[in-house]
Amino acid sequence: MSRVRWCFNCNVPILGGTCGICGDEGRDCAKDLKPMFDKERKLLEKLLATSIPPFSFRYRNRIIVGGKTYLTFRIDAQNERLIFLRGPSDEKQEYDLDKNMMERAIKANQDVLKEKETIAIEFIRKVHEKSSQSVILFGGGKDSAVTAILAKMAIGDVPLLFIDTTLEFPETYKFVEKFSRIHGFELLKSEDEKFYGAKHDFFQLCKRLGPPSIYCRWCCHIFKEQPVRHFLNDWDNVDVNFLTGIRKLESRRRGNYFPVESGKRVTGQTLVQPIIDWKDIEVWLYIFWKRIEINELYEMGHARVGCWPCPCTPPFMDLMRRLTHHYLWTKFEKILLEYARENYRSEDWVKKSLWRLRRPKRRKSIIDPIMIKDDDEEILFTYKLPFRDSFPERFKVIGDLEVNNRSFAVKSDSIEIKGKVQEGCIELKVKCNKASYTNSKRQIEKLLSRTLDCIGCGACTSSCPQGALRVIDKVVVVSEKCNKCGMCLKAPCVIEDSEELFVVKMDPFIVSPCEKGLKMNHILFPNEKLGKSVAKKLRSRQVNIELHDSGRVLCLDVNFPRRLLERIVTSEIKLLNSN
Repeated sequence: MSRVRWCFNCNVPILGGTCGICGDEGRDCAKDLKPMFDKERKLLEKLLATSIPPFSFRYRNRIIVGGKTYLTFRIDAQNERLIFLRGPSDEKQEYDLDKNMMERAIKANQDVLKEKETIAIEFIRKVHEKSSQSVILFGGGKDSAVTAILAKMAIGDVPLLFIDTTLEFPETYKFVEKFSRIHGFELLKSEDEKFYGAKHDFFQLCKRLGPPSIYCRWCCHIFKEQPVRHFLNDWDNVDVNFLTGIRKLESRRRGNYFPVESGKRVTGQTLVQPIIDWKDIEVWLYIFWKRIEINELYEMGHARVGCWPCPCTPPFMDLMRRLTHHYLWTKFEKILLEYARENYRSEDWVKKSLWRLRRPKRRKSIIDPIMIKDDDEEILFTYKLPFRDSFPERFKVIGDLEVNNRSFAVKSDSIEIKGKVQEGCIELKVKCNKASYTNSKRQIEKLLSRTLDCIGCGACTSSCPQGALRVIDKVVVVSEKCNKCGMCLKAPCVIEDSEELFVVKMDPFIVSPCEKGLKMNHILFPNEKLGKSVAKKLRSRQVNIELHDSGRVLCLDVNFPRRLLERIVTSEIKLLNSN
């Protein structure tokens, strides 16, 4: 994208090739610009202990006046301050209070703004013609506000869908109601007349899953995507276009987005992004031109609005939320400090915002079958698992379920499962065809592991194209809409990024520690043929092993990677079946 230039004749930014007032080409200024509001300017003056002229602009850590860098600063989020780096060469220099700058800036760029408006409107109309319904995914920010105005100009009445993450700034809730009232938009709400939102407590989930981070964004899946699925379910999964204000320049990830694309985590969602190529300054000039209402947070200095604990917040916005909403930040900081103490982190880990880079440890408790039986065509695995309320409901996603008192059975083309509920546990027998073992293994392992670890967050519900999954009293319930497509098992699960979790294995072997205390594991196979085949493969890799009980027991170094052993055993099963 082209950079913003500055016309020094008219003292305005230029979006196109030349200034719309004098025709001058101007000079390079910055990649993008954000106008500074009075509240923001006064706050920065206080933090930097210097004066900043009115009608200034900011690009990241640069403050720009008259098209030139006025000063630069560094962010010290740990101590909640800004550090002055470089300022104007002449401290006594005076700057004109250019009250008409924005009016001139609009006039200088009106042709560019009109062209962008026309393109966006035609784009929205064209996409809308191919769908039965369009809604605006309204986040309460400037970008979704501009998108809403463009959509109304393009297709008339179009409702706003505001997802209440329960983590929005107070100013955002006020703005959503105000914007819809002033501009005449319908605000979509659920049957209970509330905004669509997740029925979970963010802070409780932080204790179970760990605080969200750039690498572990479970919050988005639970608090944003799940409510969208609820909305689609209420609308019977009709063909809905979700108009959004997403722009490429907002982040690296969004730089790969397209004007129209399918929702990455909400199956059946179509995202339409009419201002995806707009710069920040283009959005702002359009807002001033059309006199569109804006969220009060922007006037305070926030460049973006959204969930206030967001780990993806840039350093400057991280500082702003601490300064303008310290009472909210203190609430979250307690959770972060508690997590830090429990995981042997220092307070600096929190103060320096290193929590944003957290990677979960994923301490796994592996559960193997207690018994394996093998015949020519099938393998039978027997488990004893901790009881969960979701048993046997979750098994509906793989086959037809029959329940008889305290026992149940599930059948599909390649899998048969029988379960018996006992006191505090459940005995499970899983029978699968050898020919389809690899696919069955992957499916059953995910199903059993996720059922054991499930916390009822509902993130999986967004992956179901039929809308067959719902969470009732923190238990996943599968309705008759389920067509056994398996999408809920293929989609990622937030619990898999938890600090501790159960992992159920459906491998045709049982791992048992050496009874004599040696640093060896006994690998118990259901038949000698498979044991000998695996032993041969390991010896070809120069792995030291011992084979006992006619090939049923293999002694292997305790440090040998289990994942590698699983791959070898699976490949040998395929080889034996093909022969």
